[in-house]
Amino acid sequence: MINEKTLKKLQYADILRQISAFSVSSIAKGKVENLLPADSFDEAKRLVEETKQAFDLFQYETSFDLSVDDVKDACALARVGSCLSMGQCLQIMRTLRTARNLQTALFVDYGVDTSMLRAIACRLFNDKTLEDDIDFAILSEDEMNDKASADLFAIRKKIRAINADIKAKLQSYTKNGETAKYMQDAIVTMRGDRYVIPVKAEYKGYVNGIVHDQSATGATLFVEPMAIVQLNNALREATLEEKAEIQRILQAFTDRISPFSARIADSQDAISDIDVIFSKVKYAIENKCTLPLMNDEGYINLKKARHPLLDKTKVVPVSVEMGRDYDIIVITGPNTGGKTVTLKTVGLMTAMAMTGLFVPCAEESGVSYFDDIFCDIGDEQSIEQNLSTFSGHITNLRDILDVCGKGDLVLIDEVGAGTEPNEGTALALAVTDFLRRSGAKAVITTHYEKLKEYSLATDRVQNASMEFDLATLAPTYRLIMGVPGSSNALAIAGKLGMRSDVIEFARQNVSKEKMEFENALNRADEIRKDYEQRLAELDEQKKALQAELARQTKLNDTLQTERDKLLESSRKEARKIVDKAREDAQEIVAELKDILSKETVTDRDLFQARAAAKKINEIKLPEQDNAEEIVFTGDKADYLTMKTGDVLYSQKLKMQVRVEQIKSPTKITVRAGNITTVVTADDLYHSVVEQNKRIVKNRQQRTSGAHTQINTERSARNEINVIGQTVDEAVVNVDEFIDQAVRSGLSKVWVIHGMGTGRLRAGLHNHFRHHPNIKEFRLGTYGEGESGVTVVTLK
Repeated sequence: MINEKTLKKLQYADILRQISAFSVSSIAKGKVENLLPADSFDEAKRLVEETKQAFDLFQYETSFDLSVDDVKDACALARVGSCLSMGQCLQIMRTLRTARNLQTALFVDYGVDTSMLRAIACRLFNDKTLEDDIDFAILSEDEMNDKASADLFAIRKKIRAINADIKAKLQSYTKNGETAKYMQDAIVTMRGDRYVIPVKAEYKGYVNGIVHDQSATGATLFVEPMAIVQLNNALREATLEEKAEIQRILQAFTDRISPFSARIADSQDAISDIDVIFSKVKYAIENKCTLPLMNDEGYINLKKARHPLLDKTKVVPVSVEMGRDYDIIVITGPNTGGKTVTLKTVGLMTAMAMTGLFVPCAEESGVSYFDDIFCDIGDEQSIEQNLSTFSGHITNLRDILDVCGKGDLVLIDEVGAGTEPNEGTALALAVTDFLRRSGAKAVITTHYEKLKEYSLATDRVQNASMEFDLATLAPTYRLIMGVPGSSNALAIAGKLGMRSDVIEFARQNVSKEKMEFENALNRADEIRKDYEQRLAELDEQKKALQAELARQTKLNDTLQTERDKLLESSRKEARKIVDKAREDAQEIVAELKDILSKETVTDRDLFQARAAAKKINEIKLPEQDNAEEIVFTGDKADYLTMKTGDVLYSQKLKMQVRVEQIKSPTKITVRAGNITTVVTADDLYHSVVEQNKRIVKNRQQRTSGAHTQINTERSARNEINVIGQTVDEAVVNVDEFIDQAVRSGLSKVWVIHGMGTGRLRAGLHNHFRHHPNIKEFRLGTYGEGESGVTVVTLK
C-alpha cells in the first residue's frame, strides 16, 4: 500500500478529481475520489485488464445508461417493512431500469472480451414487472396516478363530484343578487381544507355559516355557509380515504421490494462500479492515454510520458527506462529544467497504473508494481515542529531509509541539499549507495559533481540529464539518458542580467578541474545533438523512400487493375460479337435449309441462297492478329531451376510472361508486354506457344470469298459434359470417353466441367497429368468456354 504522504506529494488526488468529472452519478464520483493504488500485483493487473476491456468496448459502444440514485436508505427501510414514499419508490424504479438496460447492453456480443464487465453485470438485479408497475402508478414524488388502483380511481371520482357540488352551491351565492351584495369579492376560496366565501364584516349576520378566518384589516370574513358544511365534511372524509388508499398502494410496493432490497442495493453498487471503470476510460480517451504493460520486476519503460497535470499543448514528453541494466537514475541539469517534473512523472505514472488507469505515454510503455513508493520532494520545513528545510529533508530521508528495500520505488529531489556543499555531497553519496545496496529502485536529482562521477563509475547506477540549449541559454525540458548534465548556473545568471564582472569573478573561482569537466560535458552534448540531428535526417530520408516505394507499388497495382478491367471489357465485347455472329449464322443456315427442303428450286431461290452465303462471308469476328494459343501442360515451374528470361504461363494473369527478376519464391518479377508485376512461384507453369490454328483457319475462311465452310472441328462426338458430377464420377466417365476417342482416332477432345468452385477442374487436371493417353491439355479460349472447358490433346 502506497503511503498517503507520497500520494499527496505526487498530486494523486488531483488526477482523481479530473477522472471524477467523467462520472455520471454522485456515488461513482465519490468512489473515484477515494481510489487507491492496488496493494498486490495480481490486483493491479486485474484493474488494468478491467479498464482495457472497457476501453476496447468503447470502440464499439459508448451510450450506456449509468444514472442511479442512492437507494441504500430506501432499501434499508424496505428490508424492515417501513413504508416507502413515492419518491423512494421512484428511486428504486430508476435503479431497476438502469440495471436492466445496462445488463442488456453489456451482454451484447461486440466481438471483444468483456468478461470482467459481464461479471459485474451479473450482480445487477432487475424486475421488469415491478419496474413497470411503479412507473405506471407513481407520476412524480408527490403525485399518484388515478388508475394506480380501482379503489383510488373511485375515490378520486367521488372527490371530483363533491368538489363540483360545493363550487356550484357557492357560486350561487356570488351570482344571487340578494347575497352577492354581502360579499367582498365574487370568488370561492379555501381556508384549511374547507371551501369558504369572502363576506363583508358588516354583513356577517346576513350569511348563516361558520367563520374560519378574517383578512388582515378585519374588513373581510371567510365564511363556510351552513348549506355546504355537510359537503365539506364529505370531502374531508373522501380525502382521508384517498390518503389511506395511497398509503396502502405504497405499502404494497414496499412489500414487493423488501425481499430484493439487498440485491437492489448491490445493483446500485455494481452500476457505480461500472461507472467508475468507464470514467477511467473516458479520462484515458480525453488525455490520449495508453495501456501500461504491467510487471512486478521493478522494470519501468516510460515512452514519451507527459505529466497529466501540465498543459497538454506545452508539456515536453520524457522517456525513462530503469530496472533492467540499472536500478538508480541520477538526474542532473539546470534549475527549472524539468528534473522535479520528471521525478513526479515517474511516481505518478506508477501510482496511476497500479490504480488500473491508462497512462499518458506512447504505446508499449512498461510500468512496474511496487510494494510502496517513497518520496522526498519539495520544502519539508515545519515551523510547528521547529524543523528547518534541511532538518525536514533529513527526517524524511531517515524514515525512508529505515523501511525501504527490494520492491520499493524511492524518489528524492536534490538529495543532500540545504547544507554545507562538501558534507551535502558526502551525504548524497551515502544515501545513493545505501539505496543501491538495499535493492530498491530510485530516481534522484542533484547538482553535485561527485554524484555524477559516482554514477559513471558504479554498476547499476545511470546518469541522466535535462537538456540545456547553450545557444539560447534556455532549458529544453528533454531528458537525455546516459549523459550527466551541467547546472549552467553562471550562464543562466548572465542571461538573467547579472553583472558581467560578477560573472567573470565567479568563473575565476571555479576550480580548473570542474571547468574542464563541464567543458567536456558540453562538448559531449554537442556531439550527441549532432548525432541525433543526423539520425533524424536519415529517418526523414527513409520515410521519403518508403513513401515513394508505396506510391510506386500503388501505381503498379492501379495499372494492373486497369489492365485487368481492359482485358475483361475486351472479353465481354468479343463474347457479344461472337454471340451475335452465331445468331446471324443460325438464321442464315435455317434460311438455307428452308430453300433446300423445297422439291423444286427456282431462280429466285438460288438468288436468295447466294445472298445468304454472301451474308455469312460478311459476318465479322473479333480480329486477333498474330494470336497465340497458350497450351497449358499442367506442369508447375520449378523455383529451384527457374532463371531470368524463362517464358512461363501465369495463372494470375492468364497469359504468357517472361521472368525478369527472382528474389524469393513469393517475389518473382515478370513482364507481360509493357506491364511488369510480381507473382509467386506457385502461380507459374510451363507452357508452349503455337499458332492458333482455329483462328487462322477461321480468318482464311472469312477471306476466301466465294465458298463458305462450316467449322466442324468440335461436335457432340468429341466432347463430354461432366458438370454436376463429383471428381470420382467425372474421372470414371472421362476415362471411358477418352478410351473411345482414342479408338475412334480422334486427336483432340473437349471436357466441359464448368467454372464453379474450381474443385472439379482441379481434380480432372491432376488426373490428366498422369494419364497415359493424354499428350497435353489447356483451358478453353474465347468461344470455347474459357476456364469452364479443358481442351485435351491425345497421343
